[in-house]
Amino acid sequence: MPVDLSFWDDDPPESTELINRAFEAAIQQYRGVEYIRALWRRGVAAGRDINDRNVLIDLALDLGLDSGKFEEDLDEIELETGERGELPFTFMEIQGKPVPKSGRIRYSDFKTQFTFQGIEEKEAQELQGFVAEYGPVAVPEVMEVYGVQREEATQRLQNLDGVSSFKIGGEQFWTL
Repeated sequence: MPVDLSFWDDDPPESTELINRAFEAAIQQYRGVEYIRALWRRGVAAGRDINDRNVLIDLALDLGLDSGKFEEDLDEIELETGERGELPFTFMEIQGKPVPKSGRIRYSDFKTQFTFQGIEEKEAQELQGFVAEYGPVAVPEVMEVYGVQREEATQRLQNLDGVSSFKIGGEQFWTL
């Protein structure tokens, strides 16, 4: 997904705790995946301050979440947090085996772990299905998933039946 972090130039967040609580609050309403994608698209890619409580609540309202429950959960959810300055820690479980990771995790880290556990990489679904399932999608997502350059990704998206696009923060998003 594209990123426009210019809104943090003057006042960067000291923590991702509020954003994580918002994600967990959306999960409570069974809309976590939709919320995190919308948070990225309407927040990070658009250059909105996603560390602002009102922005997070507005996003929940835009998705049709119960605003009272969302705000209540946002205030009450407790997260396990590390000490300031400590590297983030992620715990994954792959085929029942623990896979702890510290610091930034890249796609290649996941791919290596899956390979190590004997899970073979599958062919990506047809682009039409990908856009239908995950859309709106950004050109960089298509580039990553299908291993193509920007021009080819854009051309493939333009050739889809029933596709439309819109621009956010300098990046084109595509939907069916």
